[in-house]
Amino acid sequence: MNSTNIFIYSNFDFSEKSAGKTRMLYYAKAIANNSHKVYLVSCCSSKINDKNFIEVEPNIFILEEKRLTKSFIGTLLFVKNLLIFSKHLAGKSSFIFYPSPLIYLEVLSLVYIKGIRKYPVFYELNEVRKYSSAFHSAISINRIGYSIKKIVYKIIFSALEPLLYFYSGLICISTNINDYGKRYNNNTIRIPILTNPKLEVKLSENKYNTESAYNIGFSGSIKPSKENLEDFLEVLSKTMKKNNNVVLNLCGPISKKDYKYIFEKIILQYKIVGKVNYYGNLNDVELSTFLNQQNLLIIPRGYTLQNHFGFSTKLSDYLNHSKIILLTDISDNKLFIKDGINGFIVPPNDNQKMLEKLNYIIKNHENIESEIIKNAFQTSINEFNYEIFGDKLRSYLTTVS
Repeated sequence: MNSTNIFIYSNFDFSEKSAGKTRMLYYAKAIANNSHKVYLVSCCSSKINDKNFIEVEPNIFILEEKRLTKSFIGTLLFVKNLLIFSKHLAGKSSFIFYPSPLIYLEVLSLVYIKGIRKYPVFYELNEVRKYSSAFHSAISINRIGYSIKKIVYKIIFSALEPLLYFYSGLICISTNINDYGKRYNNNTIRIPILTNPKLEVKLSENKYNTESAYNIGFSGSIKPSKENLEDFLEVLSKTMKKNNNVVLNLCGPISKKDYKYIFEKIILQYKIVGKVNYYGNLNDVELSTFLNQQNLLIIPRGYTLQNHFGFSTKLSDYLNHSKIILLTDISDNKLFIKDGINGFIVPPNDNQKMLEKLNYIIKNHENIESEIIKNAFQTSINEFNYEIFGDKLRSYLTTVS
């Protein structure tokens, strides 16, 4: 049987917890079998040997011993070392590039691995990077340094987009980004957010809710503008006038600036002090415990170009925890969530619709919970289970040159 080695490489550290690592690890789980080995490799200046890898699951290896690098010379060395390592393995090799804001690795690997050495190299297109700061402050004459950086950022990533033409193919996270990618490369495949609905959920005894209250939960990176949290807090304040015993619980990474903005300005403005709790950036067990203790989980994103093309990876996590979900009609959400069937969905940036839906869910929670969460979990099994994408990914990565 012919063997194939798939290398997923990036500037991100695959040995550390991140959304990127989680997504790429699910790729690896989908692809790996007795004839397909998958290596997750972070850009480093170290030599790459078998002994530097840890087999985290059968036929899945993560580079653990390395010296991470962001320099041009270090990146060039990494590209050469990665190709040298791939050559000493039996079987064919194929490469997947997982992008980051750094550009050395992107350009050097495409030129050397794909252009000169003629190996198949695929691009994981999970966002349109020139729009990835769309939720940040607008360009302003009062913030000259910031505005110049934002303009340069957009120019650089706009200039890099034509390089998508030269990849062997694009692996796209959403329908919108798949259509966008086809402007440059017709060989695209859509792989949505992936999960493992069979994974045993481990829980701790820690407490992340308020007893006797209706607990609404949000997890993940807390960026108020991107997640439209300010609007949701306004909706929450109106809901609390009708249902006073409601709390919002947050967990995930947050900057000091955004924390102060939420807790020292917005919460005071809407007079909901004591009704919003932040539990920190939790590990996997504590995150599952947090999600398990909520009555309702939310993804209230508004419309931005970044959100339009991206796809919130937290949706699959939410579905696996048997909770009612309320989210907005952004990106591919409506392809998977049917309002009142397996969750609830409202138009983005429509506070009145969000308020009406939130009040309905709270009022009818006991009557709707059982059927909604049963259908939600089935959606996870049918639509996002990494196992159903194995043949599709293996075929795509090994039959295209």
